[in-house]
Amino acid sequence: MNEELTINSEESDAIDSFNKFRNRGFDYFCNDEYDKAIKNMEKARDAIEIYIPTNIKFDLVNLSHRLMFLGLRNELLLQLGISYRKSGFSVKAEMVFEELICFTEEFRVRDILGFEESILGYYPISRDELLSTLWGEIGFIYKGIKLYHRALDAFYKSVYSTSIKTILTPCHNPWLEIAYLHEQLGDFKEAKSAKKKFKKTNKLIRKTDRKKRCQL
Repeated sequence: MNEELTINSEESDAIDSFNKFRNRGFDYFCNDEYDKAIKNMEKARDAIEIYIPTNIKFDLVNLSHRLMFLGLRNELLLQLGISYRKSGFSVKAEMVFEELICFTEEFRVRDILGFEESILGYYPISRDELLSTLWGEIGFIYKGIKLYHRALDAFYKSVYSTSIKTILTPCHNPWLEIAYLHEQLGDFKEAKSAKKKFKKTNKLIRKTDRKKRCQL
């Protein structure tokens, strides 16, 4: 076990660079300075790729560190993809989101040392939350270029491809987007149904939030 936790100097330098540029990138992201966020996140991505191959076929050495940084890489790429989207680089954004979706599928079927899937490679974002967010982001891309059928399909996947009830927040409730898209496609009955689901889901979110506050 001690051998697993040992990292060499090259890996240590990569981690330091990753953390430096990642933190800068996230600061810029939070301030809506997406061009600067992209530059720093790309440098962070390049640094961590030295440590973790993109195809995740890494050796089972330093396993604990590699699993943790796989998760941190997921978080970084998600924020990088969102920054691309908000900066108008839709093709780059979609490539990042699709890469992460493929990662979840490949990693899901791997059995590494008998660990539970839920704790492998997704920290600090759960697999359900990651998938739901990715499909939602792809939905926004298609909505922006008025490919409403594709956008609708993506938003429905955001809802139904995961256990979404456990991860919804006031900022992530796709039903209003689904209602809008149905309206644009002239399907007002489905739009009305989606609006009802939006309101119902918001009530569930508020109820869940109240329970969490009471448990604190």
